[in-house]
Amino acid sequence: METAHRTQYPNVDSESFSHGKKHYFIDVKKAVNDSYFLLITSSEQYDTDKFHRQTVQLWEEDLAFFVEALSMVLSRMTADDGARFFERPEMKVVQDPVGVLALPEYDRPREKLHALGAGKLSNAELLAILLCTGAHELSVLDLCEKVMESVRDDPARLLTRTAEDFCRFRGIGVAKAATLLAALELGRRAFLPA
Repeated sequence: METAHRTQYPNVDSESFSHGKKHYFIDVKKAVNDSYFLLITSSEQYDTDKFHRQTVQLWEEDLAFFVEALSMVLSRMTADDGARFFERPEMKVVQDPVGVLALPEYDRPREKLHALGAGKLSNAELLAILLCTGAHELSVLDLCEKVMESVRDDPARLLTRTAEDFCRFRGIGVAKAATLLAALELGRRAFLPA
């Protein structure tokens, strides 16, 4: 394993916790180009003065994907009908899901697409599959409905939007804007004569 290197980037926020000889640090840091990244460090003490450290670095444009993937894995690990990986009493299962998870499974965009086909989804639902996540207190479906309202629910009008236009919506950053622009360009190319 690689040994963690201490960076000189300033900390914006930090949290830490310990369990036995293991210590965990979660730091939000600001990079030189004014972007932010999350540094997750695991440190285990071997002797009185020796530590083994491992880090994971996540840039802000990847963070939403990481959070969604982690949430999905954790929800499967703690599902009532699935295998229980954690049996510790302090492990709490969220009882009141929010966002897309609050919808019945048959109404969730991905599940609906697999069950009924893409043609049965609304424009906002198709967009939600591309964006994956919403923003704080704004589900991905609510976010996508706002985007579609801005173009009067006309997908062709999305082709006239720029990355900056998409980034004006709370919950859409440069990574999500790039995903939308790439999908729109692929769709446009599919209908251009060869």
